[in-house]
Amino acid sequence: MLSLIEEYKSKVFNLIERIYSEEWENLLSASKIMADCVKENNLIYAFGAGHSMALALDIFYRAGGFPQVYPMLDISASAYNGATKSTEIEKLPGYAKVLVNYYGLKEGDALIIISNSGNRVLPVEAGIEAKKRGVRVIAITSKEYSKYLPVENPYGRKLYEVADVSIDNKMPPGDAVINVEGLSTKIAPVSTIVNSFILQSLVIATVDNLIKDGFKPKIWTSTHIPGGEEKNREILEEYFKRIKPL
Repeated sequence: MLSLIEEYKSKVFNLIERIYSEEWENLLSASKIMADCVKENNLIYAFGAGHSMALALDIFYRAGGFPQVYPMLDISASAYNGATKSTEIEKLPGYAKVLVNYYGLKEGDALIIISNSGNRVLPVEAGIEAKKRGVRVIAITSKEYSKYLPVENPYGRKLYEVADVSIDNKMPPGDAVINVEGLSTKIAPVSTIVNSFILQSLVIATVDNLIKDGFKPKIWTSTHIPGGEEKNREILEEYFKRIKPL
């Protein structure tokens, strides 16, 4: 067992190292888009279907994060309200357009779309519809995985082909990475850990851009730290009516 866990740790660290070394320019480009949003007091939307929706929460209302982050938490596109149903919704033309309209994405905003495969209707259509409205789109996706799969949307494109900036998370086809003797299917997916690293790296790079430009961003403080709730109160007064999940 320990040898398999060691192998898993090694694979996760290797993926993070590859992203750090190979996706540096894309991370910086995406962080500049996010910095522009913060400076202009526009919103940074985050969206993913299925388990990827958890990543939208990873940067929302989070200690050390931006208050401008707006997660598109559509329960029908998640496992919270029927996992197999969410899979079918990913294939449904028109649903992403409804979401983009409902959440009110507008010119000057940014949309981060997390989709490892990046081939189904929902993430691709979300990117296309957002760009029609002047929204800048950042994709976190796997080019290898995406190229391995057939196009499953009427647009004939993959997510990385739609986005303004695409960050390749290097996920292998299938996401899971550990072979176990006696099993024909791999176990232990890696995308959640790796995608979280990418998202928090974007936050770091965005803050760095803002400080270098002489702009001090608002940042959430942990409410578990004395004085944290008081520090957050002013931020909540500004954003509570703008961001529904707050």
